[in-house]
Amino acid sequence: MNIVITTIENTSNVSLPITLFFWGYVVAYTVHIIDESLLGETFVVMVQKNFWPEYKWKHFFGFNTLLMSLIIFSNILYEIFGGNLIILPLIFVFLLATNGIWHLLATIIQKKYSPGLVTSIIYWILFYFIFRYSILSGQIVLFISLWAGIIGTLLTVLMIGSFFVFKKRFK
Repeated sequence: MNIVITTIENTSNVSLPITLFFWGYVVAYTVHIIDESLLGETFVVMVQKNFWPEYKWKHFFGFNTLLMSLIIFSNILYEIFGGNLIILPLIFVFLLATNGIWHLLATIIQKKYSPGLVTSIIYWILFYFIFRYSILSGQIVLFISLWAGIIGTLLTVLMIGSFFVFKKRFK
């Protein structure tokens, strides 16, 4: 499946494999992990202060290694088998795009930079291209897109919700 991007005047277009965008999420997520590790108050410090005092770098890197592996595995499965397995990388597209919303809201609420916000912009740009040129154009079945959106968003809620569970536990 290709994403066909046309100019406003419809005079020319560019056709790119959708897997390029899925792999773009792997690159963006790699940069996101670096962003959360180095910029401002690190993600680990933020979690320790606000939710889970015992949160360590081993938790951060362990979780991110697992999630990165799942994203890569879903991309490979889609490239090998295609078809309806597009739901797998789409779940992670929605998960990471909604994770970016978490960083935006955290920045607004706390009135300070939430580590990961800058790289969330990359997620949203990639999401726009997939949504605009594949989902809206009907190349990806709406039913699959909706389920991917529900599952990806639910996974984001579960990830964020787990911090609130730890907050109650350690309060």
